[in-house]
Amino acid sequence: MNNLDLILQKQLPTVMVPRYEELIPCELRRSRFLMGADGLYIETRQPYGVFRGRLWRSPRRLPYGPIEERDDFTPMLKNDTVQAIIRDNVVPEAQEYARSDREWAGWIVWNKDAGYVYLPLEFHASVARVEFTRPDLPEGTFLVIDIHSHGRISPFFSSVDNRDDAGGVRLCVVIGGYNDAGFTFRTRVIAEGFFFERGEDEP
Repeated sequence: MNNLDLILQKQLPTVMVPRYEELIPCELRRSRFLMGADGLYIETRQPYGVFRGRLWRSPRRLPYGPIEERDDFTPMLKNDTVQAIIRDNVVPEAQEYARSDREWAGWIVWNKDAGYVYLPLEFHASVARVEFTRPDLPEGTFLVIDIHSHGRISPFFSSVDNRDDAGGVRLCVVIGGYNDAGFTFRTRVIAEGFFFERGEDEP
C-alpha cells in the first residue's frame, strides 16, 4: 500500500464493528469511522469525553455488529462550571457587543487539573463577522466549547461558520436574537469536519 494511504488510514481509520466480540475502544485523542450493522458512524475519544454519531444509515442490514450513538459533548453545557462561565462571562460580554450591533467570540477550554476554564479571545468584530487568530493552547489543555454571537440576529450556523469549523473536535455554540430577555442558543458537535446539529437550547 502507498505510504500516503497508510498515513491517512492511521490518522482516520475505518473499523468494521465485530458481531461476536467487543469493539476495541478508540485510541485516546483519535477519531475513526465505524461500519456497523445499520450504517457508518464517526467516533472520537477525547480526554473529556466520547462522541459517536451516525453519518449514513444503510437501507439494509450489514454483516457487522450493532453500534449506538453516544454524545458526551452536549451535556458539557449543563456542567455547573460551564453554566457559571456562560452566565458570568459569555452572556455579559456578548451583550455588550450586541448593543453596538457587533458579533463576539470566546472559548471554553478544559484540562484535567483545572477543569473548565473561560478563555477570552483577541478579535476584531463587526456586524457580520468576528475574526481572531486561534491561540496556542498549553499541552494538556483542549478547546471544548467554541462560542460566538450574532448579536441581535437570530442564531444560525452560516457558510462562513461551516468553513471555520471544517476540522477538529469540539462543541460549537452560536448565540443571537439579543433582546431584553437575553439570547437564544444553537448548538452542534463538530467531529473532524462533520456537523451534528443539536438544535436550539438555552444552557
